[in-house]
Amino acid sequence: MDLINIIIFIAAVINLVLGIFIYKKGNNKKINIAYVFLAVNIFFWGIAKIIYRTVLSVEASIFWDRILYVIPVYVVACVLHFAYIFPEGENKQKKWFYPFITITSLVMTVFILFTDSIIENVKLIPGQEKFMVYGDLYNIYSLYIAGYFAWSWVVMIKKMRSSFGVVKSQVKIVFAGIFISSFSSIITNVVFLRLGIFKFVWAGHILVLFMVVFIAYAIVRHRLMDIKMVLRNSSVYITSLGTILAIVIGVDTFVYRYFPDVSYLINLLLLIFGISSFSSLKKFYFNLANKYFFSSLYEPQKLIGSISDSLRKTLNVNKIYDCIYNSLESAFHFKAFAILSYDVKKGIYFLEFNQGFDVGERKQFKGSSILHDKLIGRNKTIVTEEVKQNFADKEANRVINLLESLKIKVLIPLNIKDKTVGLIALGAKEAGDIYTKNDLKILEIIGAQAATAVENAFLYEKTLNFNAKLKKEVRKATRDLVKANNKLRKLDKAKSEFISIASHQLRTPLTIIKGYISMILEGNFGELTKGEKESLEKVYLSNERLIGLVENLLNISRIESGRLQFDYQIQQLDTLVNSVFEELKPKAKEKNIRFTYRKTKKKLPPVKIDEEKIRQVIMNMVDNAIKYTKKGSVTITLKKVTASDKKMGECLEFKVSDSGMGISDDDLPNLFKKFSRGTGTSLVHTEGTGLGLYVAKQMIEAHGGKVWAESKGEGQGSKFCFRIPIKNKSK
Repeated sequence: MDLINIIIFIAAVINLVLGIFIYKKGNNKKINIAYVFLAVNIFFWGIAKIIYRTVLSVEASIFWDRILYVIPVYVVACVLHFAYIFPEGENKQKKWFYPFITITSLVMTVFILFTDSIIENVKLIPGQEKFMVYGDLYNIYSLYIAGYFAWSWVVMIKKMRSSFGVVKSQVKIVFAGIFISSFSSIITNVVFLRLGIFKFVWAGHILVLFMVVFIAYAIVRHRLMDIKMVLRNSSVYITSLGTILAIVIGVDTFVYRYFPDVSYLINLLLLIFGISSFSSLKKFYFNLANKYFFSSLYEPQKLIGSISDSLRKTLNVNKIYDCIYNSLESAFHFKAFAILSYDVKKGIYFLEFNQGFDVGERKQFKGSSILHDKLIGRNKTIVTEEVKQNFADKEANRVINLLESLKIKVLIPLNIKDKTVGLIALGAKEAGDIYTKNDLKILEIIGAQAATAVENAFLYEKTLNFNAKLKKEVRKATRDLVKANNKLRKLDKAKSEFISIASHQLRTPLTIIKGYISMILEGNFGELTKGEKESLEKVYLSNERLIGLVENLLNISRIESGRLQFDYQIQQLDTLVNSVFEELKPKAKEKNIRFTYRKTKKKLPPVKIDEEKIRQVIMNMVDNAIKYTKKGSVTITLKKVTASDKKMGECLEFKVSDSGMGISDDDLPNLFKKFSRGTGTSLVHTEGTGLGLYVAKQMIEAHGGKVWAESKGEGQGSKFCFRIPIKNKSK
């Protein structure tokens, strides 16, 4: 195992490790698989070269030399395939391409392995590289390999001409790797050998690293994986494997030298040791690499969890901005950071938070409807250097040019469902690394969390502002309401005074009119004819109703102004009820109504009342019962009861029941309101004003009592009732 073999082995392992990790971490599986096939073939080509240089017999040398010439057939096929599919992952020539390269590769394999037409013999020369004797078709093989490489060059050159932007730079990198490796390999492994120079026959196995590394870099530039992660993981695997090999080789050499009899058992134990210890050793080197060599690599789940916990703890928008900035800066180490809010109606972004971007005094930026519809609104991250090639629109290019001038590398949308809250803008990383696909995925997840937190903070801030504004408006409205209320009180007082004055002025002439009509009807001014008497009686009744209306208006005015006077005295309520009953008997008899007063057998206790006011209440209720009963009966009762209300205690309950028109459920709650009349009552008695029951309620309540009405419905009669406490405390 000389130095050249060690170098070839290291190059082969690097190829294999890069292939494995790009396959495991990449997102475009077609490109990854193509790369793995290429890397694996180059790995086996290197291993075959080591074995070829190590074996000592001519027969083994011929076999492994032919293997060395078979593998490049598949290497060039993989290179050509990769040239066609990079970077989109699709091969537009696939209908004829794969059958062609499969058949040609198999034919060439048969000629190399099973005939002497390519490799005829191998000569061993001590101290020098082995000398190969070529067959008659070796030139065809050389042209085959060179032709496939040239074909790959042509494909890549066409792609370079037709592509632009980042894709063009990626294709350039791949072309550079393929060209350098293939051209140098053709020189060292074809031209030099044809000229009889075998000293550098091993160089192609190392120079091919250019192709593998350049392609890996192009894949990284295409954001399929993080090169730092590849270097970390590959270094961990190689170091772990190297440590185990060093231990195994050291122990095996020692045992073979001093204890050759047990070397077989020791080798078995070493194999078990190597397999069992690899995982623990890999974990040790992984932690070591993270701590001392790759400390900038972050743990995605830990980062997301940390931001999520921090955002849940506050509704202060400035603290949210600081939290997002500090968390992302510790993970990505960018040069600049900003957060912008978005006004949907105006299509404008407003700078809310800025660390590092040179924007001067500028605080707002007009967006692009195309960029918003195609990318931002669909929650797609904008990578400035990649997005320009996809949009020819002037407005979009204006925004992209602005992003470039501000050195913004990445824009992460802050979206909640279909609503855009704003954007997170990131500058370049301090180390110059690109934002990988993994980075962008993590940023999109964090963007969704940040969008919710920022929106909640905005809503909370709006709520606080609204509450402050509402308090201000309430204070203003309260002041206006107080002014309006004072004005209404003045108007109400003026109205009451007007009604009081008007009623007083009306009552005097009405009383005089009543007196003169009464005298005329009694014959004090001479005999009246029948027609004159009937007319004067109608005038008398109308005057009485007008006097009652004026009296009610006066009472309402006094009640509302607090000037209604009560003259409370101990009275027998049953005597007062009987007086009203006797007074209204003729009216009931005239309507042919059965009119009854059911007196109690036990003597009722006296109560302290204003006789005039209570008489007015009883008169109003009984008179209404007679008015609104066309036929049937009207019954008055008065009895002693104990009220459920402890404040009232023992009471006298007055009730007048009739079989009249009844009261609907809709009318019952409104009966005792001012100017309120039951539905249909105006058809029976047109002269009512709706004031009597309102006045009655006020007077009964002034006595500490309660008034109400009952009815089973229209056409089923009604009951009007009131209670007055026996121990009345009114003064």
